[in-house]
Amino acid sequence: MLVATRRGLRRRRFSELGPVQLAGLLEVVPQAEWPGVLRRLGDLALFLTGVFPDYVARRGFGAIDRDRLRRAAGSWGGTRQGGTAGAFIAGDDDAVTLLGQLGRRWYQAASQLLPSPLPANVAVIGEMPERFNDARRVLSVIAERSLFPQRERWFGLPPA
Repeated sequence: MLVATRRGLRRRRFSELGPVQLAGLLEVVPQAEWPGVLRRLGDLALFLTGVFPDYVARRGFGAIDRDRLRRAAGSWGGTRQGGTAGAFIAGDDDAVTLLGQLGRRWYQAASQLLPSPLPANVAVIGEMPERFNDARRVLSVIAERSLFPQRERWFGLPPA
């Protein structure tokens, strides 16, 4: 993506599997595109905490990355519509807990920024803040039963 900077146009790269980089898109995309980015952030938080929580916990986030993610959780409207980024519950230094909290907020923000009435296939976004843990458990069960047993066949790794 090309972004205008003080030094001219620069190419800004991001990974769709990197929450910090993906959250950075909120700074450069037009406000009309925020719901899509916020939904994608919620999907990513759900995927990482549901399928690969051990990786997320092991890798974690540095202090700067945690702050960037918190700002992204507040930028959708918390701070720009008169609120705050909100307090995080204790233990938000744990990456899995932090992504769980942020995922709920990102889904909530995406739902609130979409014009009403929502089509049926998009209305589920509004339910995700309350059902995030349920969806995460479902992903975890599916990964344990279907994905991880295939590791040896796909990657030549011994089963865990």
